[in-house]
Amino acid sequence: LHSGISLGSSAALCDNVDKLIGYLSEVRPTVLFSVPRIFNKIYDGLNKKMAAESPVKRFLFGRALEVAVQRRNLENTGSTSLLVDVQHRVLDQLVFSKVRDRLGGNLKYAFSGGAAISREVAEFIDNVGIKVYEGYGLSETSPIATANSPTAQRIGSVGKAIPGVEIIIDRDAVGGTMGDQGEILVKGPNVMQGYHNLPEQTAAVMREDGAFRTGDIGRIDAEGYVYITGRIKEQYKLLNGKYVVPAPLEEQLKLSGYINQAMVYGANQAHNVALVVPDMPALTALAKEKGLGSDVGALLENETIRSFYASELAKQAQDVFKRFERIKAFKLIPEEFSTDNDMLTPTLKLKRRNVMAAYQDTIDALYT
Repeated sequence: LHSGISLGSSAALCDNVDKLIGYLSEVRPTVLFSVPRIFNKIYDGLNKKMAAESPVKRFLFGRALEVAVQRRNLENTGSTSLLVDVQHRVLDQLVFSKVRDRLGGNLKYAFSGGAAISREVAEFIDNVGIKVYEGYGLSETSPIATANSPTAQRIGSVGKAIPGVEIIIDRDAVGGTMGDQGEILVKGPNVMQGYHNLPEQTAAVMREDGAFRTGDIGRIDAEGYVYITGRIKEQYKLLNGKYVVPAPLEEQLKLSGYINQAMVYGANQAHNVALVVPDMPALTALAKEKGLGSDVGALLENETIRSFYASELAKQAQDVFKRFERIKAFKLIPEEFSTDNDMLTPTLKLKRRNVMAAYQDTIDALYT
């Protein structure tokens, strides 16, 4: 915030997620800084709006996305196509300019941080003409360690190490069982000297050569792009010996327009289960369509609704989850995970321990 203001920009702060689209239209920003949940809502909202449009508009929207993908693939290989460029210009004006108008009309760049944004969501936003940049770092690394940039962007990654910083992958920290993945270590002048008056905690995260142990799991590709795949303390082992990192699975499930939040669990169990917080407006509309009434408590136990959500979970998992990662049982719950009930951190990460404390009996029942 201070950096932007010092360079002459103005800033607007959003106090309520549900008001975001309205605020964007009012403020007409050039840049949006946010966490993945906000981009998920934009993605979901635009898809729901298009689903309600005429067949012609839906066709044009789908075709515009296809051409945008073709154009990006050509750019990634250093190629061009006059036909693709012409189609893109025409469809951008017909379709994507209307989408950008709903987001204020001036939005050119979207910066995502705090957690990994879904590749599908990032590509969607990038396709409509808003450049998506993802970065990575912690307070202990002051805070940026890696970032995508105009000259080096790879959707799905958190970019390359910034100048003067080295990223190290410690495969031994995860038992060497995850292929080219391991704990991400950061080394450079941006790394802290230690926690104030906490020598034991400092020793636990600082290697002798000054590299900082982030606690995050990730990998680096041949071109130096870094990919975050989870947190060490969140991964768990199923009874079959397979390791599961739940956060990416949860992000995938939340791509359903009917799912607001999800927590996947399976530590020392035969399979995964999930707590699912429905998207209430979508649930209400679905219930109205099927003539099921409006009592939320009854709807969450209704077999028609449960069957629908089972199909949604299966659809999101298809071709993405490994067989052992699939959800075998779930519970629909009405309470949203939030900072107010201490189930989310201020950066909107799930506080699993607190969710488990509140829903332990529910999770146990899913296994019995």
